[in-house]
Amino acid sequence: MPPRATTIVDLRFAGELRRLRKARGLSLRQLAAAVQYGKSLIYQLEAGQTKPTVDVVTRLDEALDGHGALAGLVVDAPAEDDPLAYAAEHPRRVDRAAAEALAGLLAGYRRLEDAIGSGPIMGPVRAHLDTVTSLMKDAPEDLRPRIVDVGGQWAQFAGWLSVARGKERAATIWNAKALQWAMEAGNTDLVATVMSFQGHQAELRHDLPNMIELSRESRRDQSVNAALRAYCAGQEARGLAMAGAASADVLARLSEASDLSAQAAEEPLSPWGYWYTPSFFAVQQGSVWRYLGAEDSRANDRALELLTTGVAGVSEDAGGAEWHGRNLVHLAVTQAQAGDATAARETLAAADAIALATASRELARQVTEAAHHLRLSAMP
Repeated sequence: MPPRATTIVDLRFAGELRRLRKARGLSLRQLAAAVQYGKSLIYQLEAGQTKPTVDVVTRLDEALDGHGALAGLVVDAPAEDDPLAYAAEHPRRVDRAAAEALAGLLAGYRRLEDAIGSGPIMGPVRAHLDTVTSLMKDAPEDLRPRIVDVGGQWAQFAGWLSVARGKERAATIWNAKALQWAMEAGNTDLVATVMSFQGHQAELRHDLPNMIELSRESRRDQSVNAALRAYCAGQEARGLAMAGAASADVLARLSEASDLSAQAAEEPLSPWGYWYTPSFFAVQQGSVWRYLGAEDSRANDRALELLTTGVAGVSEDAGGAEWHGRNLVHLAVTQAQAGDATAARETLAAADAIALATASRELARQVTEAAHHLRLSAMP
């Protein structure tokens, strides 16, 4: 069973604590005395052997004049409701309150990932997935569909996190489980989401035929939320553009994506689709124009316009998210194609900073590939 009260610690915390202590010329004993904790705790924190509480980190930050450098690296994990804790201990007595607590807890982790990246939360998410799987086995017949539905959402999130961590095999396994559970629960929106993310996986391994086909299949059901279908149409358009398809085919999918995104403004979003905002769709469509713009300056101008607008519209909380880093990579390449090497370097540096801060292997790979491309074709 996962811990009921814990913190989520950024991977940089131990090194930053050690750096700040040495920069202030303090020994372990002196720092311990300043924050009124034992020397052994400070040692364990710097060695990464224990997790600090938010209170401890706040005291350390103040003692070291960190100005938030340490405090921002540790946050409380989303709180578990009592029904969920009880259900984890008594899986045969699971009730609807526990199912809804699981859904609420997942929503908290999704938002947290936007702020601190996938690395620090992967462990807690796996632990909660163990709880979900246990509850599925013993859930009463009338509650099983809802438990399976929520379990599918957790598995889909685990697949997303695994992609960000560069764990292809784990992502494939979790996406397969998510699809299985989504189909059992009859959640067409979740089925479409998982298939579209499988298409994203295919894109990352440069399997464009599967990327295109999965994106197409994931929006075939017209009952699926319009925002999801807009995302899938946009992803298919990008796949077609990357594959060198006829411009007319790419533009047809782009037009469909644009129409669906406008329709989406009139519909409520799925719990996991809160990021489908006008800024998101501007970036996605701009990424399609980026590939068309490799050979057409007017198309690149359109890409630059959309990507600049979309990137500027990201919320402050998500400014350090891995997916925002990927958007910056698209923008950097487009700036280079427009001949603005200075802006491209600056934008790519911002993406690289996010990759380092979140320890995202996949984003780091994309930054490296883009940097190689820019050195060859755009940098003086």
